[in-house]
Amino acid sequence: MEIAMGVQQMVALGDDDLRLFPLTEFLPVGQALSVNTTYLIVSLVSTDSVSSNPILLERPVTETSMRLLLPLLESPYYCPQEVLRASLFCSYKGLLAGLFSPDSAAREEWQMIVAEQRLLLQQAQKQGTWKKDLKPVYNALSRLRPKLHPFGLEIAISSSYSAYRLVSLHFPR
Repeated sequence: MEIAMGVQQMVALGDDDLRLFPLTEFLPVGQALSVNTTYLIVSLVSTDSVSSNPILLERPVTETSMRLLLPLLESPYYCPQEVLRASLFCSYKGLLAGLFSPDSAAREEWQMIVAEQRLLLQQAQKQGTWKKDLKPVYNALSRLRPKLHPFGLEIAISSSYSAYRLVSLHFPR
């Protein structure tokens, strides 16, 4: 139990570059995903371990993968395609501010970028260029998927084909 508190404190003291995602529906009890947004490292951590090292598994990812992973972790059950596309085409700093900053202006700017991408995709659907405009998202997701497998996670498309979601490889829900 002390380690769990230590992980939470580490997140709070990490100058906002370390994020903890419990993902209780996707990971075994007592585990969470920790993401270092500065060094682009994803870690599976034990939240109730008695060992001195709570890190169970750690992998580096590319900035492109991190750009898609963060919105998926923020909205693991339903992450719209326009959000993923926006995460690829805005600045990395803007993405982090839009997702995590308490500043309402940064969040509003992020929402405007997402709205622009929504309009772009609606227009692409009318023009028949939907797949072409989403190709960067598809390509980046295909590179991210195998990086999540060691953590027991997979990315699935929603039944409406308008969003993605995380699923557990180990715990069918």
